Amino acid sequence: MGTRVDHAELVVSPGEFFQISETERIRSSIGLRLSDHSYLPKAEDPRADWVASVAVPAFKTLAHMGVLAPRFCTIGTGAGLDALAAVEILQARTVGFTDLHEDVLAYARENIRSNLLSKDVELIGGAGDLLAPLAGKLSQIDVIYENLPNIPMAGNEDLADGQTSSTFITERSEEIPGSAEKNLVTLHYLALQQAHPLLRVGGRVLSSIGARIPLSEILALSGAAGYNGSILTYTWKVQSEPTEVVGGYAQWEREGLGPFHFYPVSVLHDAFEGLSPAAAGAQALKLEEELAPFEMSALDALALVEKGERVGHTVAILDSVKIPDSAL
Repeated sequence: MGTRVDHAELVVSPGEFFQISETERIRSSIGLRLSDHSYLPKAEDPRADWVASVAVPAFKTLAHMGVLAPRFCTIGTGAGLDALAAVEILQARTVGFTDLHEDVLAYARENIRSNLLSKDVELIGGAGDLLAPLAGKLSQIDVIYENLPNIPMAGNEDLADGQTSSTFITERSEEIPGSAEKNLVTLHYLALQQAHPLLRVGGRVLSSIGARIPLSEILALSGAAGYNGSILTYTWKVQSEPTEVVGGYAQWEREGLGPFHFYPVSVLHDAFEGLSPAAAGAQALKLEEELAPFEMSALDALALVEKGERVGHTVAILDSVKIPDSAL
């Protein structure tokens, strides 16, 4: 078994979870402690976990391109697994990390620190909204990674109550493009805006976005926020927390947003069979076109979920590279 859960403790094997046979900078058995607010890693089902199935392949793709991240930052780190993956794969030596809750941040800091073999890693954490907690603490970042929630929170929910990993508070003072609101990618856009002054020129934001909307709309986020954008990797995952998440999208479809796209798991498995996430990223628009006949709306997908069937969705890593101001 690759994992063990004991109340608020979890043990993860990088060999199974990160597909790394021998680690050099992190422990070969990762012990995690979790707060009640922490997003629980899907350690027994990596295909359903964002770090295992999305972040790690993206980091490996960058490393294969020769892009490392001595100065790395993750927004909404949760248990800290994405930061540990960056230390191992991207050779991160300065690690910024944020999360909304103070208790999650404290556990993440200890999880990262206690699982490091390398002693040359500086940790800079902050609790609060997106990158705001790191303002003035971190600059000239090489890579910022984010996997942020998409679904606006219903009025009767409480952000402090348990794991509200798929939702966020909608009241924002910033100006947000209408397309970002309609497509439920508001936080991804705001993260790109906040990241710009913290990145070095040529630095990048990796936005991990469930591609339940057209890839063209995802790519448009980079341009709207002043970056050069491309799809770095393209993959798929089983929808985790399907009743809550698909149900949330279905509710917003009823309100006139979307539509949002889901697919049968068997279709996704066959479409991506034999393709690495990087190879799929290079032909993402073609794959999206081939999948189009099998799209289901959130309302249709919810009907399948309620029958006990599994649905999935595609995932894109939007690679937004900071360009010199003179190029704007």
